[in-house]
Amino acid sequence: MYALDLLGSVIRDDYVAVGSGAEIAVGVLEADYRKDMTLKDGKDLVTRAIRSAIRRDAISGDGIDFLLITKDGSSEETIMF
Repeated sequence: MYALDLLGSVIRDDYVAVGSGAEIAVGVLEADYRKDMTLKDGKDLVTRAIRSAIRRDAISGDGIDFLLITKDGSSEETIMF
């Protein structure tokens, strides 16, 4: 995964969070991320990270738009809180 910051730096990492709630979300990701996670585990972790950011940051939004890409194809999913 790669993150592109405001200055144009490209940073490679196992997970990335950007935006006003990123510091909060990264705390959740750092605590529970594992390299051997299933797609469901990953979605659950992302949901917890974003939900945590939304609770503590008024401008983090009110939901998640997932774009899931696997070897079998891609799909989109929206979760509203």
